[in-house]
Amino acid sequence: MRFLNRKWAEGEYDEFTTDLYWQVYLRHLEDIAPDTPQWVRALGALSLGKNFMGRKVSACSLDELTGTFHLVIEVDTIDGPAFLDIGYEGVDSDSIDEQAFDKCDFLLTDELDIAPGEKFEHRILLSPDGEVAIRFSDMNLNLSPAGRDDE
Repeated sequence: MRFLNRKWAEGEYDEFTTDLYWQVYLRHLEDIAPDTPQWVRALGALSLGKNFMGRKVSACSLDELTGTFHLVIEVDTIDGPAFLDIGYEGVDSDSIDEQAFDKCDFLLTDELDIAPGEKFEHRILLSPDGEVAIRFSDMNLNLSPAGRDDE
């Protein structure tokens, strides 16, 4: 994690430093926005690096043939519980560690960034341990209410 690391997530910094790190990350999101696809900007606006803290991973799946990775997290909306399906396109299947999410109790922080080779990176800090970096070329988001038969 470049900005919102484990010490930040676990409240080990004083209030000034905690706020400073978050403000620097928000500035980073603003700086990269012109160079990112619509759904990357949307995810950045939804999470702001800290809004997924405490959220559980409902499912994840990798389709090696299409180079697509799906991460589904539980979220709350004004209409009640829902699932946010983050679909990462153009991933290198060898770089995805699906098993990291098996040991994950919940998400702590996440960061979006530009990666080499016309790719983007979504870094996710996991609790109690671990960090995942997903490199992708594009993404899509799908929000569906909890309790639907197809979930």
